[in-house]
Amino acid sequence: MYVCCLQLEQALRLETGEGGYDSLESRTLAQQNVDLRRRLDEEQAAYKRKLTSYQEGQQRQAQLVQKLQAKVKKNMNYICGLATNFLIFIHLIHSNEPGSDLDLEAALIRLEEERQRSSGLSAVNAMLREQLEQAGLANQALSQDIRRLTVDWTKAREELEQREADWRKEEEVRTPTSTC
Repeated sequence: MYVCCLQLEQALRLETGEGGYDSLESRTLAQQNVDLRRRLDEEQAAYKRKLTSYQEGQQRQAQLVQKLQAKVKKNMNYICGLATNFLIFIHLIHSNEPGSDLDLEAALIRLEEERQRSSGLSAVNAMLREQLEQAGLANQALSQDIRRLTVDWTKAREELEQREADWRKEEEVRTPTSTC
């Protein structure tokens, strides 16, 4: 694109040597095209920076989602272990073996400890699910921003290309072809 800007600037300089109404109009149009091209280059650079930033944000969000999913899975496994322990506890309660009173008391203490840990893990699970949902919403917002920026950038590029094509056509019409 920079080469194209240089070519337009050179064309503008050539035009400044000629006088008359047409050359002034042509110079103005050429200058507008040069300015528009520069603006498009700046917007493209800004768009690329934003796009990179959004993509990096999405990667961070994806990593966070993976970490949260791993924590949820770990907690679910732990809860399954608690359920197994509970079933063992129930079995111990129903057994009538001698000495089961001491085992029963120890099992009750352990069950209470596990219940408290389970309660804490349930709270952590709820928090992780909420964070996961928020990460998903942030990802959706970033995706929408990328789509919107892409559409805006494409429109600006097409507008510039159209104006440049119009300028070239006008130049072809204004520049007489010399025949010998």
